[in-house]
Amino acid sequence: MSAFAHLVASLALLVPSGAFGQELPDPSAPVVAWFEEAGLGVVTTSESSGLQPEELAAVELGEPVGVATWSEEFLAGRRGVEPVVASGEWVAAITLDGAGIGALVASGDDSGGIAGQRVIWDEDLGNSLVSSVASTFILDEQTSGWFRLGLEELVPVTAEARDVLAGGIDITDYQPFLVDRHGPDVEPQPLPEDRGPDQLRPVLVTAGITIGVLLIVGAVVWIRRPEAP
Repeated sequence: MSAFAHLVASLALLVPSGAFGQELPDPSAPVVAWFEEAGLGVVTTSESSGLQPEELAAVELGEPVGVATWSEEFLAGRRGVEPVVASGEWVAAITLDGAGIGALVASGDDSGGIAGQRVIWDEDLGNSLVSSVASTFILDEQTSGWFRLGLEELVPVTAEARDVLAGGIDITDYQPFLVDRHGPDVEPQPLPEDRGPDQLRPVLVTAGITIGVLLIVGAVVWIRRPEAP
């Protein structure tokens, strides 16, 4: 590998891992088994799909992923905290001929299995689950709206979410609106004067990326420099 390629690979390590959305735990074996064995039966017996019997018989179910909800600290206005946490629910896309037409949501129990389930016939949610990669899906319990978080950008998915957010926005920029709407019990907390490693991380990452870019420019200039006669 060339020195330039090594430099580019090193720069990739400077990108914060949380930039692609909050990592949620993978579904347990009992959860996966329930979606595979019982999930489709729940979907096909739903009475509110609006599908013809032959269409309902042809639907398929995607793999379950964790559902997130806003963290209490984020709703309280604290800075530098994780915006979302695992809600204890799982969601899988319902598809027909490859297109998303809804979602199956199941809530977990203390033993790692499934305690309850519900079907949401919403094409926007289904299609977003099908097409989005490396994203976190957030259910806002106050509005019943679904959001998608990826690359630190929060995007409304369903109509309920679009009622409170018209388009994509940086998750940190959305926090004040979210705090105001949820009415926290505590006042927003400013950053402490004595910044610890967590507070300094964004600054260090930015500085590292800046230095890395300068090194790349220098490397390119050096690579393209004509040889001395």
